[in-house]
Amino acid sequence: MSFTADVIATTLHAPLANVERHWPLVTEALATLKILEPATEVAAIATIGAESYLFAPEKEQGTEAYFRRMYAFKRALGNTEPGDGARFCGRGFIPVLGRAEYARFGKLVGADLVEDPDRALDPAVAARILAYDFMLKGVPKAAAEGDWIKVHRLVRGDLSGWKRFNGILISLLKLMPEQG
Repeated sequence: MSFTADVIATTLHAPLANVERHWPLVTEALATLKILEPATEVAAIATIGAESYLFAPEKEQGTEAYFRRMYAFKRALGNTEPGDGARFCGRGFIPVLGRAEYARFGKLVGADLVEDPDRALDPAVAARILAYDFMLKGVPKAAAEGDWIKVHRLVRGDLSGWKRFNGILISLLKLMPEQG
């Protein structure tokens, strides 16, 4: 089952033009990695919808001081140089965060995201990052098993944003045909 742009936009209260422009890129990226299944589509829509009210790749908002406090010199993120906190703040459908993730996903999608972090805002690049993130974290398996808390934890690392994700999820699951 592939959800129509109209259904997605209505469910998420997102701009239809954004969904029409970006959803095909997401499904193409999932298909390329051979993980385009109905449950994975639901996971992608709910994840993007929980992250962005616009159904578009976004850049994390914050001041230089905020990014310095949150991310500067955080070795776990690979941020080792002055300015890395702001330079490698969250970007995309699901935020790529830190020099290490920008380097890792850049190699996977064939874009030098360390040199040009804003390329993670390109919808086609952001869609491929989301697909690789899902594949590497095992999201399709958790989604197929209906373990939606696990899906959200795999993507987010915690349950922040769960209320919106779960609301979207419930709406989408009601639209799917019964399995069996």
